[in-house]
Amino acid sequence: MIENGLYVVKRDILSIITSLGGDCDVASGDKRPVFCCVKDNKIDGLYWAIPTSDISHRDASQIEYYKMCMQCDERDLRSCYYHIVHGNRTALYKISSCYPITDKYIDHEYTVNKKHVVIQRREDIAEINRKFRKILSMENRRPNYFKQHITDVKKYLIQELANPNNSETNKETNIDGIINMLNID
Repeated sequence: MIENGLYVVKRDILSIITSLGGDCDVASGDKRPVFCCVKDNKIDGLYWAIPTSDISHRDASQIEYYKMCMQCDERDLRSCYYHIVHGNRTALYKISSCYPITDKYIDHEYTVNKKHVVIQRREDIAEINRKFRKILSMENRRPNYFKQHITDVKKYLIQELANPNNSETNKETNIDGIINMLNID
């Protein structure tokens, strides 16, 4: 993965999130692109993904809600939940729905005209990263604060990165086994 690139994830990462008690878009989360905004600076092989969506099919009340959140005072965490990028298509970045990911769970690059889509506008990248850091800061203070259980997913992936030979075993583990694996320090 490269930073600022868009990718399509494998259903496996969504299954991990839900098996750990998190909530994510299981129905179509593996069909929409995710924005790989940041390579983790502490854990080699760990990246952070932000789900994206075409905003054109959203109804007026949903768009108003996104705008209301983005217009909140900067000290209000809701101001960081979303970011709208205007380009060829207007895209919604669901920053508060971010989750950690590894190369293993990337299905393929998201392409347009056979070219990998990589976000270029520095202003959008800077704003998404600013909001993303505030979301992670809250998550660090209050583990599993967000619906996708970021902390549990991160622990799972760190364990998987530490034991790559056990990845098939990890995939087949039942929920009790997954919970036991999270008791790492």
